[in-house]
Amino acid sequence: MMMTRWIRGSALGALMTILLTTASAQLEDAAARLRFGAYFPSDTDLQAFNKTWFAVGLTFTTAGVPLLGSDATELSADLFTHQTGGSRGTVTSLLVTQVYEQPIRETDARLQLRLGAGLYIVDTTGPSKNIFGGRVGLTLWLNDSYSVELNFDVTDRFGANKDRANGFSLTVGYQF
Repeated sequence: MMMTRWIRGSALGALMTILLTTASAQLEDAAARLRFGAYFPSDTDLQAFNKTWFAVGLTFTTAGVPLLGSDATELSADLFTHQTGGSRGTVTSLLVTQVYEQPIRETDARLQLRLGAGLYIVDTTGPSKNIFGGRVGLTLWLNDSYSVELNFDVTDRFGANKDRANGFSLTVGYQF
């Protein structure tokens, strides 16, 4: 069990290092995007805090990784948080994401598929936990500045109840 986690963590760490090195070499052409919206946890213990959490994220987009055939690579930080009835909790994600894009007919709109992996920091009850996780998402770009994004995050288990920080997020973004 411990050996499997070590192998999985080492493989993910090596992949993240390769992707981060490639992406950071191209940061001079980066674009930043700020996103706001809602996060809907699917884990019943996290839903017990609140069924709808606030979501905010910052994404830096660089050129894609040729080895993976992606149109762009994103480095993102997201915060999902709630504060109700005296209880508070946060889930923070730090991800490297590969983006695959498809234009929509002859308009300015385009659709993007996102596949990401990285570190999630979960602080709900008790000490915070660092866990690995991933994201699958769809983004509809309305023009060059505004976007609507739907993501599904899935993470490893954490805590005494073996919870997961899985959930959907729906955000509206502005690229500057």
